[in-house]
Amino acid sequence: MVSFDKIPSYITEVFTDKGIDNIYLMAYCDMDNEHIYCDTYIALTKDMLYVTSGTVILEPKDKGKGLDSFWKEKSFAGYSIDSIESLKVEELLSSARLTAKTSDGEYIFLSAMTNFCKGNCNLFVKYFGKIKKGDIVSPDFEIDSEDDPKNNCCPKCGMRYPDKNRKVCPKCMEKGKLFSRFGVFLLKYKMEMLILLISLVFLTGTSILIPYFSNGFFYDKILDESGSLYGQILLALGIIIATKLLSVFADMINGYISTKIATKVVYDLKNTIFGAIERLSLSFFNGRQTGGLMTQVNDDSNTIYGFFCDGIPYFLINIVQVVVLCVILFIMNPLLALLSLSTIPVFYFVLRRTYSVSRKLHTHHYSGVRRMNSQLSDVLGGIRVVKAFAKENEESQRFHKSNRIAAASNRKLALFNNYVYPYIGVILYFGNVIALGVGGYMVMSDRFAFTYGDLITFTAYINMIYSPMYFFSHMIDWTASTSNSLQRLFEIYDTEPDITEKADAVTLENIEGRVEFRSVDFGYSKTKKVIDNVSFEIEAQHILGIVGHTGAGKSTIANLIMRLYDTDEGGVYIDGVNVKELSFKSLYENIAIVSQETYLFIGSILDNIRYARPDASYEEVIYAAKCAGAHDFIIKLPDGYNTMIGFGHKDLSGGERQRVSIARAILRDPKILILDEATAAMDTKTEKMIQTALSSLTKGKTTIMIAHRLSTLRDAHKLIVIENGRVAEQGTHKELLDIEDGVYNKLYTLQLDALKNAGITE
Repeated sequence: MVSFDKIPSYITEVFTDKGIDNIYLMAYCDMDNEHIYCDTYIALTKDMLYVTSGTVILEPKDKGKGLDSFWKEKSFAGYSIDSIESLKVEELLSSARLTAKTSDGEYIFLSAMTNFCKGNCNLFVKYFGKIKKGDIVSPDFEIDSEDDPKNNCCPKCGMRYPDKNRKVCPKCMEKGKLFSRFGVFLLKYKMEMLILLISLVFLTGTSILIPYFSNGFFYDKILDESGSLYGQILLALGIIIATKLLSVFADMINGYISTKIATKVVYDLKNTIFGAIERLSLSFFNGRQTGGLMTQVNDDSNTIYGFFCDGIPYFLINIVQVVVLCVILFIMNPLLALLSLSTIPVFYFVLRRTYSVSRKLHTHHYSGVRRMNSQLSDVLGGIRVVKAFAKENEESQRFHKSNRIAAASNRKLALFNNYVYPYIGVILYFGNVIALGVGGYMVMSDRFAFTYGDLITFTAYINMIYSPMYFFSHMIDWTASTSNSLQRLFEIYDTEPDITEKADAVTLENIEGRVEFRSVDFGYSKTKKVIDNVSFEIEAQHILGIVGHTGAGKSTIANLIMRLYDTDEGGVYIDGVNVKELSFKSLYENIAIVSQETYLFIGSILDNIRYARPDASYEEVIYAAKCAGAHDFIIKLPDGYNTMIGFGHKDLSGGERQRVSIARAILRDPKILILDEATAAMDTKTEKMIQTALSSLTKGKTTIMIAHRLSTLRDAHKLIVIENGRVAEQGTHKELLDIEDGVYNKLYTLQLDALKNAGITE
């Protein structure tokens, strides 16, 4: 839809001149119904739908200053809403089109569009339906909050929220809240952190004493003839050595505690991030790559740990050290201290100016590394395809490109650090120059009671102040990197899964297995329906066959039964209860699926089969393997059921992997069994063997079989044919064959002819 405040004035004048007012909706398309690029506006009033297409003509104004806009109309048409049954945005190869279905069953091609306009046209279709039903009766209606673009954007900067369910803008959010939120996580380590702080305080105290005993005290008290301990060199050396030993001891304690905390914090952090990722719905992973998520689990956890367990304690101690040293310097010589420390405000000002730049550079660097890791994971996962098509050079070039981007971002960050921090160091160094210059004059002048030992001690303390300042400058860079990591962590942690269990979810003790779809609509995105008004029912302990062309929506039906996704409209019911009302325990303990995309985990074959039921006995595992036709090839392996498979171990063929997957589902012994192309990777002989075994196994279970080979579905109690997301036909195998021009009849005939030509008889 188009906001009325964004409609050009010349378009408003077009409708006004034609006597059209009280427009409820308006949508913009960048093509007309001849697929010619132009401006098309579709307006809807209470009774009529109007379509106007044309182009904008720009002409100089009369006095030659600026341009005037004129609408050159190409076409204009109007249709009564009563004559239109529905509107639909139809997906094309690289574009879409808006069509209207009339009450007579005819279709009117209103306008074509690029994918840029598709989302708004889908909203136009949605609200057209509401207006036609009478749900909207005034042009001043308010659109749903989920459809209002303003609700999905930051009101301050206009940036779209990364997660529509989490109204947090990464640009405008208060970064301090990220650190305070994570501080709660560290409370479980409060004793270790306390010991760490004590050891750091002790370490700081000894580090302050060492310069005094080795400089001012040594020169003025030991070497000076007027000193109170003149000549007591051994005593001075003993004090210096004892102070150094205490410092080393405190450093050892600090290192021990830091190491102990490190393993715990990193362990908990990775578990927290992984747990947050794992609880999210399947839709979360559709738009993300494995390599990027792995980067978050590994790199972000190490960055966060380093900041809070290495950075924050030293930051606090360095602040205390700077304050104590400043007090000591002002006690020693207020004037010299004031002059020497005058460079710190300048240092702080420059430091603040570098933070935003540093944060942006860290963001770009992380994005580059994540993109590179994602591509690496993608190539390694599909290395067989790369080898099969001899695409090593192309993939190397792709990786070089992403690697070059990551390297460039890293170079920019490194150059920034190499330029900025030496510059900041020069600012601080001038304080040391001032101390030496002014302090040297004070030592030589009789007007100041300032000795050579005092000057050495003073400059030592000045340098001890500058060392924390250097740490603070790097802390800015560290803080920028950590805030990015925390932001990514909380984006995942705060993301609400699409599929959630209701607080008062129903738990069915004895599920019979009756499955029903009632007017179900579903799409993986709002702009495209995959399932459109699907309704069917299967009785408990019956077999339902689902057939249709590739991409028709067969596997989506299985996903909806499993509640991997929730329906947009309508409902899926098991034993008369909507799956949205069922507890996860009732749902997942009574349903098993064997998908056409098999996945086995790294481990033994025994562990992979037992994944469905870890408490299953060895005999039960063997029985499931026999039913799946997997036992014969498993016992021929060197270690039998204990054979390790997966990365670095035995590699199974596609058919063998599928049989292990089937055995896993059989071991679950579910009330509802879904076989989604379960025998697709097997030869005809093996398939028939498994079908025979499954026919006895499916007794007493509701079985949903999705298959391209239609002959395997002959014995199904009921078949449904899915065509373009709709149920085109349903009935038994014989009933569907009796429909001469039916979809099933054509599919079956084509397959039968193809098998005969290949010399295969059913």
